[in-house]
Amino acid sequence: MAKENNKTIITLVSVSVLVILAIAFLSSISDQTLLNTQKTAVSNESVSIASVNNIDGHDINETVVITLANAPTGWKATDSDCYISNLVLRNATGSTLTLTTDYIPTLSAGTFTLVNTTSTYSPTVNYTYADYEYCSDNYMADSWARSVLNTNVGLFVIAILIAVVLVVYLLFGKKGDED
Repeated sequence: MAKENNKTIITLVSVSVLVILAIAFLSSISDQTLLNTQKTAVSNESVSIASVNNIDGHDINETVVITLANAPTGWKATDSDCYISNLVLRNATGSTLTLTTDYIPTLSAGTFTLVNTTSTYSPTVNYTYADYEYCSDNYMADSWARSVLNTNVGLFVIAILIAVVLVVYLLFGKKGDED
């Protein structure tokens, strides 16, 4: 009887430790999955427009191409899932610039050109601010692979729950057999 109680206590402690470890791993798995299945957001990137500002004291040079810091390169430049997305530009005063009116982007290259408007020109400030999303180097470009990877977290949680329920059932089942 005492030997059986020792086995029950050892089983309960072992399962408790395993569940705690599984929960700790769950956080790590979730974080890594997020890095591989979602684009990285950039907010308020300061982009120098010194090369386009003040070409003759009051105009924007519309021919200069400006590149974002996280522009797609290599395989990301050829995969449409990894083009720059959700690009929003703001001028030095914080006013949002209007797409095609104030700037023209090339999302596949991660570049844009400014249009000569009163919103883009600033005689004193040589910066524009950009918000956008880009693919990190570990990003899974295939949508089916992202879907499969996202289901792994849920399956891991279900496996933890099944293990806990199974152990509780076995423990209570043994207890009922002893009575």
